[in-house]
Amino acid sequence: TNEHNPAGPDRDCAASGKRLAEWLEHWSRYGFGYWTVEAVDPESAGGGGTVIGFAGVRNETWLGRPVLNLYYRLSPEHWGRGYATELAQHAVAWAASAYPDLPVVARTRSENIGSQRTAEAAGLRRRPELEVADRGGPVVVLVTRWPAPPATPTPP
Repeated sequence: TNEHNPAGPDRDCAASGKRLAEWLEHWSRYGFGYWTVEAVDPESAGGGGTVIGFAGVRNETWLGRPVLNLYYRLSPEHWGRGYATELAQHAVAWAASAYPDLPVVARTRSENIGSQRTAEAAGLRRRPELEVADRGGPVVVLVTRWPAPPATPTPP
């Protein structure tokens, strides 16, 4: 799941526990956050499933502005099935309804074309003027509802 993540996977269980605690704190404080994604076996009597990833939105700041960060990360064996697109579309629709004034932002590495296509399929558009180094490297930034860049004045 970390093929394009410059930080790589969490270094140990303690780091994963800290990440989970941060996500749960966000849920506790705001009533929303990243979801656990399960593949449910229709044959299962208990209705439970296997965790295959995480997706959703949560509060962050980008370039000094409050935003909702769009997140989707699935186990590689579930890539290419449209799940990330479906999750991203649902998260963006929910964000537009619940927080219409907040832009949704997805940041990814330039080589992560799949993630960029997923964000675009969810309605985000690339904004090169918002692309700055993030977590040690350049990123592609895709957004919804971010103010348009200022118009270039035309000479008289």
